Amino acid sequence: MNYKLITITMLIALGLSSCNKEDDSTTPTENCTIDQILDDTRGDCNVSLPFSSVFTQSTSGITRTINANSIPNHMVGLFGAGLGSLNPNAISEQNESYTISLNPTFSGTLTPLLSTTGTEPNAGPQYSFGVLLNGLELDPVAAEPFPHEGMMSPNVNWEWNLEALNVNLGLDCNNAHVQPTGKYHYHGSPTLYLQNLSIPTSTMTLIGYAADGFPIYYKYAYSDASDNSSSIIEMIPSYKLKTGTRPGDGTTAPCDVYNGVYSNDYEYETGLGTLDEANGRTGVTPEYPSGTYYYVITEEFPSIPRYFKGTPSNDFKIGG
Repeated sequence: MNYKLITITMLIALGLSSCNKEDDSTTPTENCTIDQILDDTRGDCNVSLPFSSVFTQSTSGITRTINANSIPNHMVGLFGAGLGSLNPNAISEQNESYTISLNPTFSGTLTPLLSTTGTEPNAGPQYSFGVLLNGLELDPVAAEPFPHEGMMSPNVNWEWNLEALNVNLGLDCNNAHVQPTGKYHYHGSPTLYLQNLSIPTSTMTLIGYAADGFPIYYKYAYSDASDNSSSIIEMIPSYKLKTGTRPGDGTTAPCDVYNGVYSNDYEYETGLGTLDEANGRTGVTPEYPSGTYYYVITEEFPSIPRYFKGTPSNDFKIGG
């Protein structure tokens, strides 16, 4: 018997088997169907609205009341029917009234703006975050769950909701767009509103109130939270992109690398920045010299906070 020939034949067979096995092996991302890409483009803001902005606020007892028509006091993108429109919904005047607490307190647990469990209406976006001093709502959470078949899809997975600032949802230069009701609202830092305020880098600037009553400041605050004579610095969120790839199979949950397309691509790390999980902190401010908890609008994720420390007013309840 020619043992040498048999040995050579077996080695060739093993080699071919090994090659075939290697060819069949793939990384998780190679079998991943990607239907969403990073896209932070914004539409131009070159439209002047034919409406006047209306905003009033008053206090009585333990409540603050804000009335507004949701018309911004700055230029906007092109919305409504027509060529080049960012979305088909035209901006229209609203009749909004918000009542919030003058003396907010911590509720003991964080209340998320987005509920990822249960079924409609208890799943999905639950609250807008707050209102600015121009009467416009801060509403950061999009209603865009995986697998992007609509909110009523039997396959809906709210754990993986598109991050409005990182995909193309028809936002203008103010990180804003329009709901089917005609309400113009911000998903991120309100660019032209802030520019019109000419915010200095040497002081804290109050720009609105959250649904739970705590104040909202733009990104600058005291370096020592308890000392109003300390220097002013830019506040840094404590969120970061996760590393590696998403655990999904591309059918029940998304796959591919964590890149910011989904809000769940980010994770909170205590002490990473200067702000807590709700993108805020406790300290003194020009309006609250004895101290208060306050939220901060930042340039980096989450930009607008995604949690409440207090109890939100039902005037900010989505669908309420």
